[in-house]
Amino acid sequence: MTLRSGWLVCLLVLAGCTDTDTGPDHLDEYLHRLATVTGVELVASAPHDANRLDLPRQQATASSASNQIDLIDFLSLSGCALQVNLGRRNTQLGRTASPSQRLLLDLEFMDLAPECITLLRERGDDELASKLAEVSDERQTLLSESIAQAVLMGPEWRLFWERPGALGNYPVDTNSAITGSLSRLSDLTRSWLGGSWQASSREFELLLSNLRAGDGGALVAAHSLVSRELERANTLLAAAQATAPLCPYGNHTDRSKALEQVVARFFVGAVQPWLVRLRQRAELLLAPVTNLEAPLSAALSPQYRAWVMERDHLLNNQTEVIRAHIANIQAALALCDPH
Repeated sequence: MTLRSGWLVCLLVLAGCTDTDTGPDHLDEYLHRLATVTGVELVASAPHDANRLDLPRQQATASSASNQIDLIDFLSLSGCALQVNLGRRNTQLGRTASPSQRLLLDLEFMDLAPECITLLRERGDDELASKLAEVSDERQTLLSESIAQAVLMGPEWRLFWERPGALGNYPVDTNSAITGSLSRLSDLTRSWLGGSWQASSREFELLLSNLRAGDGGALVAAHSLVSRELERANTLLAAAQATAPLCPYGNHTDRSKALEQVVARFFVGAVQPWLVRLRQRAELLLAPVTNLEAPLSAALSPQYRAWVMERDHLLNNQTEVIRAHIANIQAALALCDPH
């Protein structure tokens, strides 16, 4: 096996080793070494919109049903567990509740409404029973929007996708606990949308709180960095091929041998293990994130759906980015006699 075919196997199989230094440092070192051996100046990367892949801001609006239960109706609900739910909603705290708390009140309302409706009909109060049924139906219609506002438009989800100031040794210090929270939120969402409205306020708020420690923003930032820096590396190799070929007469030169050593040591040996870890982290996070977002897609804004497509393309495209860089390395050495 030649050295170049060895790179191809190692990089595309992505079976790496561990390394204690940070991935961004290795990537930066690789680019500077590449600039040295090619003799091409490493210019600053093209300006990019650092905020382009930030979670789009959406204004959460109250999605409670328009049909309201007035004071007389409220008093008529004596003996219904639903009366306590409506009482909490009509307090000052209830009227200013967060989207997550409003969602929990809606779920409880829909869960308790059938028993109360039956009781009212037994009492002969068909008008109030019909009004409760209308309110419950409307809240069911708005449930997808209510869940989206509580979860995907909430401050916890924004913190999950917030880019860190520095990547450090990401993703070494992460763990799999966040995927459990994402999966549980997904299960709850599908259960609620499927008509099972039982909910634990404590569990739901704890799951949302867990999202604050998630690393979605770091994952996106790391993949963005890799894409930009490998594109810079490709530009270096293309410039060397056009202006100062590594093997102008078909034979290996000191420069071509130095390039092979730089690629083997700094890319295959140092950058590639970091890319392995990034790919593994992306696979771990993206599946439960997608499972959470998918059933709520219709309630999301066009801006959010466009962001999802761009985000997922970035996170799923790492292998193609690596392939393109390998192709550029091979092109730079294409005229070198392998013997």
